[in-house]
Amino acid sequence: MKTTSVSKSSSTKRDWMKILGIPVALLVFGLIITMKTPIGMTFQGKTALATFLMALVLWVSQAIPTYASALLVVVILALTGGWDQSSIFSVLGYDVIWLMLSAFVITSGMEKSGFAKRLALFVVSKFGKTAKGALLSLIFVNFLLAFVIPSTTARAALLLPITMMICKIYNAVPGESNFGRQMMLQEIHVNNIATSGILTATAAQIMAAGYIKDLAGIEVTWGKWFIAGMPIAILTMIASFVIAQVLFPLEIKKPSLSTESGQEKSLAEQYKDLGKMSKNEIKALIIFAITVFLWCTDGYHANIFGVQISLAMVAVVSAVLFYLPYIGFLNWKETKIPWELMIFSCGAYAGGLALDKSGVAAFLLNKVFGTLDLSGMNPFILFMIVMFVASFSHMVFTSKTVRTVILIPTTITLATAAGVNPLLFALPASLTICDSITLPPHCKPNLIFYSTNYFTISNQLVYGLLVLTAKWLIMEYVTSHGSVL
Repeated sequence: MKTTSVSKSSSTKRDWMKILGIPVALLVFGLIITMKTPIGMTFQGKTALATFLMALVLWVSQAIPTYASALLVVVILALTGGWDQSSIFSVLGYDVIWLMLSAFVITSGMEKSGFAKRLALFVVSKFGKTAKGALLSLIFVNFLLAFVIPSTTARAALLLPITMMICKIYNAVPGESNFGRQMMLQEIHVNNIATSGILTATAAQIMAAGYIKDLAGIEVTWGKWFIAGMPIAILTMIASFVIAQVLFPLEIKKPSLSTESGQEKSLAEQYKDLGKMSKNEIKALIIFAITVFLWCTDGYHANIFGVQISLAMVAVVSAVLFYLPYIGFLNWKETKIPWELMIFSCGAYAGGLALDKSGVAAFLLNKVFGTLDLSGMNPFILFMIVMFVASFSHMVFTSKTVRTVILIPTTITLATAAGVNPLLFALPASLTICDSITLPPHCKPNLIFYSTNYFTISNQLVYGLLVLTAKWLIMEYVTSHGSVL
């Protein structure tokens, strides 16, 4: 009875959100587009902001399908001058779109061959005999991969087929299962949060360390970054797991023991029944190994091959291998690509990029920092404000590089003006560069896992905001208790 009442309550809430979504979205758009353009903000920026916030309301409320709202973003941006048409249409050719397309080709190949099932059954039979065990084992795998694969996007594409197959083993239904929600959302969180503890895990963090050295005269080594960032990252990942148990209580405790023939068999027996690897599994393993090798050696391609191969191109090469005769075994009809989510990705990415290109994101951030009165302000209070803005700045900046370019010099300037060691502000701010976990278009791994259809935008938004608030509090605690920061 309790479950039924909760289900009815959730259904009623969703119905009301759908009813109010369109009028609220139109109201938000109308209020912003008709307001007087602030000094320093362009009309283009105001239009981009109005369009993005309108789309955000539609995405969260699900008043209309996400692919329809994404196409609406494309139309409004073009017709109102929020971004030029050629730039909007060119998003379809961005590396993130090709990467997503290729990731689903790889996933389809891994699934058809049976290799994904073998991998998933191995992980679950050894470490995931319970739902929480399966979640924790994938979190641990993702965390370890952060040390050897210097790309959040590559790690997401690599883990996608495994996470999807584990969800199948647990009979997790997309859009309904909390196990599926936790699996995909926690992979997003670990992917991004673990990165913050490793200096070389993303180029934006290396850039941040360069700014600290050039503008503050302080060198941040790999070890110093690790000592400062990894404890915060680990505590945040623990907080993320705990919050998920409260937000999305697991309805599945153990994996399904039913085989395709309807028999009941243990996971170990199911794994044993797979027998020796088939010819297609061996092909999938070889292609998978080549892909992992190319992603792991990302920084050495020029020395090894004489040419740099981008992350997206590695994925495309892998996809091609699955299709080639004799080498691969996949055909187009067997490829499962969620085209409606690809369309959403294009529109959502265009909306986020329009904020960056129009300058409105930089305007809003400078406006926030410009209102801070440093005279007489307690340095710790200032630190809390700056870290809050830094952590949540990804809501308007889709680019980690742009956030780095604006955030790090600004925090160094603020610290210097307040008479504080610049490192105490700049390094913690650098640890927030990868905090892009609240909306699908904020980074590529978000889009990849969102395309599985296991969670909604509102699921990700609420969960992400709570986890980032927890990280913000953890950073304040660590700093106030005299950490290496």
